[in-house]
Amino acid sequence: MDLIVKYDPEADVLTIKIKEGALADEELLDNDIILGYNSDKNLVSIEVLDASKKGLLNALTELTKSKSNVARFLLSK
Repeated sequence: MDLIVKYDPEADVLTIKIKEGALADEELLDNDIILGYNSDKNLVSIEVLDASKKGLLNALTELTKSKSNVARFLLSK
């Protein structure tokens, strides 16, 4: 699966889907990041709330340029 990166400007939410699979559980971190896990407890998605306030729009542009490298890095962890 290719890395899927979506940004919702109305909600200001950046979503990064890194693996196939349905969400079975989510964890909200202190920095308004939501980690999504499948039933095997593997990370499948990352959501960043208030993404523009965190400077992530510029990072999103760079991420889309090198998404395959990022996917390999994230999946190697």
